[in-house]
Amino acid sequence: MKKIVLLIGCILFLGCAKENDENTNFKNFTEEYGGKPFKGSVTQVVTGEGFEDINWNGDGMITLIEASDDSISVVFLADFGNQSEINFKMRGIVDGLNFRFEDDESASFFHVVDEKISGNSESTVQQMRFDGTMKKDQAKMTAQIYFKEANGPFPKGANLKLDFNTSREITNNDDGGDYGCQMRLVPIWSPSGVTMGMVPDC
Repeated sequence: MKKIVLLIGCILFLGCAKENDENTNFKNFTEEYGGKPFKGSVTQVVTGEGFEDINWNGDGMITLIEASDDSISVVFLADFGNQSEINFKMRGIVDGLNFRFEDDESASFFHVVDEKISGNSESTVQQMRFDGTMKKDQAKMTAQIYFKEANGPFPKGANLKLDFNTSREITNNDDGGDYGCQMRLVPIWSPSGVTMGMVPDC
């Protein structure tokens, strides 16, 4: 079966300056959820009229990369071995312990606010919805994609559902290192076309 790589990139460019926090005990989103990746399982279900349902189990990972003073990328990676690989990449602003991406020109957004994940993105070819939870030691996320038009292996009217169930062990020695992760170049699929992008390989 042809290998599938799906990565949705959402980029927000911000020029705001952050004031120095006098409380050295304060943590932001990057410090709270960065460092050691969340690892675990992911399931993929594809349903639609006119074809047999597809169910796959794979390895899931959620990690933070490309940190700057006030923004970061959150990456969701689903590896189903020889069947498929599906990746999402969201870039947004760090807002205290929260994460926000909002597109002023559309209804697209992706938030991690008060440990809750929510998101929506809609184009002429598909609609995507995200929900879940993100805590310091556990992250769960469900992505649902409805294809309004055929796209690669997904026929028109297909529904794709991904369920991530990941966790990590937090110790006093965690220092935000890369934990053996290497970056790799993969195709990035988006409504505007296919480009190449870097994702971590841990």
